[in-house]
Amino acid sequence: MNEWNRGNLNFILTSTDADMEDFLSWASDEDLAYALELIRLARAELELEEILMLELDEDPDTSQAQIILERFRL
Repeated sequence: MNEWNRGNLNFILTSTDADMEDFLSWASDEDLAYALELIRLARAELELEEILMLELDEDPDTSQAQIILERFRL
Protein backbone atom coordinates (compact mmCIF):
# COMPACT_ATOMS: atom_id res chain seq x y z
CA MET A 1 0.00 0.00 0.00
CA ASN A 2 1.49 3.36 -0.97
CA GLU A 3 1.48 6.56 1.08
CA TRP A 4 -1.60 7.94 -0.69
CA ASN A 5 -3.59 4.81 0.18
CA ARG A 6 -2.26 4.83 3.75
CA GLY A 7 -3.37 8.44 4.13
CA ASN A 8 -6.84 7.56 2.90
CA LEU A 9 -6.99 4.54 5.19
CA ASN A 10 -5.92 6.74 8.09
CA PHE A 11 -8.80 9.10 7.26
CA ILE A 12 -11.26 6.20 7.27
CA LEU A 13 -9.97 4.82 10.57
CA THR A 14 -9.63 8.09 12.46
CA SER A 15 -12.41 10.30 11.13
CA THR A 16 -15.12 11.55 13.41
CA ASP A 17 -18.73 10.61 12.90
CA ALA A 18 -19.33 14.01 11.30
CA ASP A 19 -16.40 13.56 8.90
CA MET A 20 -17.63 10.10 7.94
CA GLU A 21 -21.18 11.34 7.42
CA ASP A 22 -19.84 14.08 5.15
CA PHE A 23 -17.77 11.56 3.19
CA LEU A 24 -20.72 9.22 2.81
CA SER A 25 -22.94 12.09 1.62
CA TRP A 26 -20.88 12.65 -1.53
CA ALA A 27 -18.99 9.37 -2.02
CA SER A 28 -19.70 7.44 -5.19
CA ASP A 29 -20.02 3.66 -5.37
CA GLU A 30 -16.42 3.62 -6.64
CA ASP A 31 -15.27 5.67 -3.63
CA LEU A 32 -16.98 3.25 -1.26
CA ALA A 33 -15.51 0.23 -3.06
CA TYR A 34 -12.06 1.84 -2.82
CA ALA A 35 -12.52 2.51 0.90
CA LEU A 36 -13.60 -1.07 1.51
CA GLU A 37 -10.62 -2.35 -0.50
CA LEU A 38 -8.26 -0.26 1.64
CA ILE A 39 -9.74 -1.82 4.77
CA ARG A 40 -9.40 -5.30 3.29
CA LEU A 41 -5.78 -4.67 2.32
CA ALA A 42 -4.96 -3.37 5.79
CA ARG A 43 -6.61 -6.40 7.34
CA ALA A 44 -4.60 -8.74 5.10
CA GLU A 45 -1.39 -6.94 6.06
CA LEU A 46 -2.20 -7.31 9.74
CA GLU A 47 -3.04 -10.99 9.32
CA LEU A 48 0.28 -11.56 7.54
CA GLU A 49 2.16 -9.75 10.31
CA GLU A 50 0.39 -11.94 12.88
CA ILE A 51 1.35 -15.11 11.02
CA LEU A 52 4.97 -14.01 10.78
CA MET A 53 5.05 -13.15 14.47
CA LEU A 54 3.58 -16.53 15.40
CA GLU A 55 6.14 -18.30 13.21
CA LEU A 56 8.95 -16.45 14.97
CA ASP A 57 7.59 -17.57 18.33
CA GLU A 58 7.57 -21.24 17.35
CA ASP A 59 10.25 -23.45 18.79
CA PRO A 60 12.79 -24.50 16.17
CA ASP A 61 13.05 -28.19 15.35
CA THR A 62 15.85 -29.45 17.57
CA SER A 63 15.16 -33.16 17.15
CA GLN A 64 18.34 -33.73 15.11
CA ALA A 65 20.44 -31.96 17.73
CA GLN A 66 18.80 -33.98 20.51
CA ILE A 67 19.68 -37.25 18.74
CA ILE A 68 23.33 -36.24 18.39
CA LEU A 69 23.58 -34.95 21.97
CA GLU A 70 22.14 -38.21 23.32
CA ARG A 71 25.43 -39.90 22.45
CA PHE A 72 27.31 -37.58 24.78
CA ARG A 73 24.97 -37.69 27.76
CA LEU A 74 26.00 -39.75 30.79
